[in-house]
Amino acid sequence: MSSNFCVAVHGLVYLYHSRSTVSSEELAKHICTNPARVRKVMLMLKKQGLVLTREGKDGGYSCLPETGEISLKHIAEAVEMHFAESFRTGKGCPGMEAKAVAFPDMAELDVDCLNATGMAQVMQELYEQMDALCMERLSRITVEDLEKRLKNQKCGRK
Repeated sequence: MSSNFCVAVHGLVYLYHSRSTVSSEELAKHICTNPARVRKVMLMLKKQGLVLTREGKDGGYSCLPETGEISLKHIAEAVEMHFAESFRTGKGCPGMEAKAVAFPDMAELDVDCLNATGMAQVMQELYEQMDALCMERLSRITVEDLEKRLKNQKCGRK
């Protein structure tokens, strides 16, 4: 999982809470990362219209009037986040292509080998479903929701 999502969420919640223009250095201090990383992630958010930027001596980042309504799904999409990413363990069984040519009838192929080569597609579908479930859940959580949770924690309430 990419930490860009965490940096983006943390940054937007902080901007929403502060309601002011904040430099990348100040954001980095509050996010516990470096300013270059903050600038990289904020650029991704800016390209999607999720954050305002201002250049110059008093420049930095600020939230939009509707920042509180931005869902975590929108943030995840802006930073191209995938929560369940698949990986391939290889290209299948050695000699599988030769077997497929020699034995076009699938029943002739080694069942264990078919299981191994078919697993990548099965797992890819599973990961896509899990990612969709994560995105659906995130569509119901907003920046304002997180800020309220943080305020409640600070006040000692859960």
